[in-house]
Parts: sequence; structure tokens; C-alpha cells
Amino acid sequence: MHSPIEQLPSQSLLNRCAEAWGLRNFTFVRKMENIVYACETDKGKVFLRLTTPLRRTRAEIEAELNWIGHLATCGLNVPRLLPDKNGNRILSLTEGSYHYEAVVFSEIVGVHPSKEIASDPKFLKTLGALIGKMHLASQCYEAAHQGAKREEWYEERGLRHALTAAASSNQSALRKRLEDAVSWMKQLDRSLENYGLVHADLGALNLFIGDDSTISVIDFDDSCYHWFAFDLAIVIFSMAGRFGHTAKHQDEEVWQKILLEGYRTVLPIDEKEISLIPKFVDFACLRLFFWIEYHEKLNTFHKDALEKISQQKQWLKGRL
Repeated sequence: MHSPIEQLPSQSLLNRCAEAWGLRNFTFVRKMENIVYACETDKGKVFLRLTTPLRRTRAEIEAELNWIGHLATCGLNVPRLLPDKNGNRILSLTEGSYHYEAVVFSEIVGVHPSKEIASDPKFLKTLGALIGKMHLASQCYEAAHQGAKREEWYEERGLRHALTAAASSNQSALRKRLEDAVSWMKQLDRSLENYGLVHADLGALNLFIGDDSTISVIDFDDSCYHWFAFDLAIVIFSMAGRFGHTAKHQDEEVWQKILLEGYRTVLPIDEKEISLIPKFVDFACLRLFFWIEYHEKLNTFHKDALEKISQQKQWLKGRL
């Protein structure tokens, strides 16, 4: 018998989403922690995201949507949220022992950056400036918005899952490194200039390049309060994985330098914050390694993703 974690939503539940938003032609996209379908509507292609209580509470999703809306008002290219026919941004759906929070986002038109484009100086500088704009928007967000709040980095569900898995893992050396990294981070200085709401998952699959070379950002599901340097580190971390760097590579220093050139066209960043980036890359590796272990034990991953997840785990272990 399948647990609620493993189960994909029933056709009747998808039919309820179809009725609420006028969706048709559901195409399964992925099941990691969220379940995503591409759908068609009279107004074009959209994406239905279903989230279980294991991943996010309704309040956390509300906070994510508020953040996306704020970024849109600040001029960033982000997905547009589509309310259902009754004007609801989130639809709560229960069927037996299964519960989902459903939201629908508009399609972002463009292509993911290829490896060649992702490492191109012009793209990296543009991306650095975009991250700077996000952090500038973050600095004024708290004053502009009250209500549901995203997690702090140490409360963030992915890290909590990773620490839970690490506690019972046979990877004792890696467990100690993760625990030491968390202790170190808790001692770091925080200020309005270096800490705030960040995206936290700026890999290539969450970036789209439009025909006019503008960059759009999707998937704010991991957004949390963190050091701004962490967003820059995640770009390096993601690219290191994509290029198969099993140890720190000189290209990563080049990528970081160009990202920072773009970033500094929007916001200053001092050497103390820059020095955090390589350490945050290591932390990201540790967090993801044990997060995978946690969800392997729960059979969270869809069978189509298992091979990719296994390859990623092997890379992380090699890198660490």
C-alpha cells in the first residue's frame, strides 16, 4: 500500500483543479517534494503545483506568493500567479488521507541557459545584477509587507530534513561537517545589508532566458531568510555540479568574480561577505547530500527521478 508521500493525486482530484482553474490536458512534469503538471487554459500554458503538508504549510505558501508579488512590483521577471474562478490564490484539496495545497502559475517563455551560456561572462554579469536587484527588493520587503513569513535558514524544512537524516547516517564525518557548518553559521553577523529573504535555489532549471536576453526566475519554493551571499554561492554550487567539478575548480573563482561584477552594479558587497561564498558552497553540498538520504528513506522521489538523484548524490559525495 502506498503512503500519502508516494501517491500521485487521483484523477478526480485533478478534475477538481481543472474545474477550479479551467485547466485541461494535464502533463506530468515532476514529483520531488512538490508535484507539478503542465496544463493548458484558454489563456495559454500554465503550471499546476500541488504541495503536501510534508513540504509546506498553507501559511508558508502564502508567504511565498507574497514575496513573488513583491518582486514583480519591483520589476523582476517572475511567474504570475493565477487565482481560481472564485479568486482564491491557494486551493486546499483533501481526498481521503491525502491533502494538497494547489496553486497555478503562468508559463515563463524562454529557454534554460545551456552550459555554454551559463558560463558566458555576459550572462553571469547579467545574472549577478539580477540577484542584486532581488536583494535590493528584499531589503525593503519587511517594511512593505506584514503577514505570513517564510522560514529562517535554520528553520528551513530542507535543512531540518538533512539534519534528521544525518543523525542516523553512517556518514559520520559528513554529519560532523554539517553540524559544524550550522554552528558556524549561527555565529555569523546579520544586518539589513547582508541578510534577508533570498531565492536559495538559483540553478539553471529555475532560470529562463528570453528572446531579448532578459533573465526570468521561477520556483521560489525554497526561499527563506539567509545571507545574501548564499544566493551567489548557490549559482556556483549549481554550476560546479553541472560541470562535474569533484573539487573546487579555478573556473569557480572566475564565475564568482564575474557574478560579483554584475552584483556590484546594483548593491555593494564587502570582502567579508564574499569570503562566505565558498563555505556556503560546501554547506549546500552537505545539506543536499543528507536531504537526499532523508527522502530516499521516505520513497519521496518519483521513479523517473531516481537515476538522476543517485548520480547527484554520488557527485556530492565525491565533492565533499
